[in-house]
Amino acid sequence: MNVLGDLVDPDRGGESVWIHRPGSRSRSWSGRQFCIDAWKAGNLLRHYGVHESATVSLADGSTNEDPTPSPQALVGLFGAWVLGASVRTDPPESPPGRAFVVPATEVGEYDLRPETTALGYDSPPDDPTVVHFEEQRWSENPIQFPATVEPEATALTTDAESYSHADLLAAGQRVADEHDVESLERVALSAPLSDPDAVVAGVIAPLLAGTTITLGSEAALVVADRDGDDVLRPATARP
Repeated sequence: MNVLGDLVDPDRGGESVWIHRPGSRSRSWSGRQFCIDAWKAGNLLRHYGVHESATVSLADGSTNEDPTPSPQALVGLFGAWVLGASVRTDPPESPPGRAFVVPATEVGEYDLRPETTALGYDSPPDDPTVVHFEEQRWSENPIQFPATVEPEATALTTDAESYSHADLLAAGQRVADEHDVESLERVALSAPLSDPDAVVAGVIAPLLAGTTITLGSEAALVVADRDGDDVLRPATARP
């Protein structure tokens, strides 16, 4: 496992649930489907100019009332990573990069740059210039395309810091080992992707360990912004 795109290699994807969405009408992703969607997302982003070392901005759909990210944001995250792009997870008012993956209802809150294409998810965009992320991704081919991604390449950036593929994978493995994530049925992700520690502990560690990520708060191990006996605070997962 050298780069983050290796986590969604089709050979790793099976029928076990990788991304669980709570609720009676939830849609969960098997490993196979998540890998397919990640590679489809990569092909879609590539159409809009994303390439190795490019930047993709990502708004994850979380709010102060509900800090859980949208599963579509996770698809967008790995879609960028399989291309070797760096993802900005705390986008400013004018998001940088060739592509901006964002809830369709929030596009109007940002001042888009001329070179940036918005890809809206969770609902069909009202603005015809905004790409419908799910609809357009559906028609893409999930084939793997050639991309040379180095472990030291930047994978995640915030206003304050940047992290390489190697940084994030090493931190994820450390969290998986220290908390015996492989023995758990689920890890709950209830923290925004704008916090790199949440990405490490709530996304990368469970995927390395083969443990289901549930987008909620019901699990033996919860990655969240609050205190509690069963809570792994993101700060413990600093890359």
